[in-house]
Amino acid sequence: MIALNGSLPAGTVAETRAQRKPGHAGRPRIYGTNRISLSKRAGQNRGWETIVYRCRGGEVTRQYKTFLATSRLTGGVIRVVIVKFDNGGWATYFCTKAEVSVRDILETIADRWVIEEFFHDTKEVWGAGQQQVRNVWSNIGCWHLNMWMYTLVEMCSWESSQEELSDRSDRPWDNPDRRPSHADKRRSISHKMLQNQFNVVLPDTPEKQQLQSLIDHLIRLAA
Repeated sequence: MIALNGSLPAGTVAETRAQRKPGHAGRPRIYGTNRISLSKRAGQNRGWETIVYRCRGGEVTRQYKTFLATSRLTGGVIRVVIVKFDNGGWATYFCTKAEVSVRDILETIADRWVIEEFFHDTKEVWGAGQQQVRNVWSNIGCWHLNMWMYTLVEMCSWESSQEELSDRSDRPWDNPDRRPSHADKRRSISHKMLQNQFNVVLPDTPEKQQLQSLIDHLIRLAA
């Protein structure tokens, strides 16, 4: 068994001190000699395996390494999973149940991350928690309104293409291939609603196309 991030089985520190050779300066190793380096494990080319699992509503293919270790955080054996991404980066996850499969661990993490994204978008895009109301029931009502707006935007954008939702032509510094964020989806819906309102009242004149282009530019600046 190996130790992860300074976590060792009980008695390891005492055993290390007892086996220390006379004449060696400095204090004994706190975490013993079996502590591993996750960055070195991730940097090694050998030992990688391939897995296909469900993530963000689709299936992705990733390379991974897995092993058992001990952790002081949990007080026992854990299963560690190192995942390599397409851009060369990597992330490490662990599960306190060593018998759980790698696929179950990765799919659970993906589902949990969706919850984190929901809270981020509800707070940052819709301003949940910023409403200045005077009692707990008003706060609950504001949270419900923010969550319903989030849900409606996701439903309205469900069948829209990525090109339609993530038009970043006015933001050359942004990555055009990045998947549409919730803010992109809300912005796309806002543009359509405002464009429809202006197009209804525009007169049918030779300058109509020019006026539509000008209105579209103003909408992009405002939304």
